Amino acid sequence: MATTSEVKVGMAAIAQRLSDQRQVMLKAKSNAGAASVALSAIPTDYADVIATVQAFGSANAFDAATKAELAKMTAEFSALKAKADQVAAVDLNS
Repeated sequence: MATTSEVKVGMAAIAQRLSDQRQVMLKAKSNAGAASVALSAIPTDYADVIATVQAFGSANAFDAATKAELAKMTAEFSALKAKADQVAAVDLNS
């Protein structure tokens, strides 16, 4: 069994670890918010490229492949943006 002083030292160590890891989580939340903002800018920043690819047909191999790639990237974008938004919205005060 631990002595009173050992318990006090252990409790302080637990509190320090909790505090340190809360800071890690706050940084993760902040980074997720920044990622969400950066992802949100893609449709505007690359509007011309996206519109061009969306107008591609499927007769040309390059056009078809690029259009398919954009579709896959759009799905990835949507999933990643949703995850970034979820992490950014996490309530660390409860």
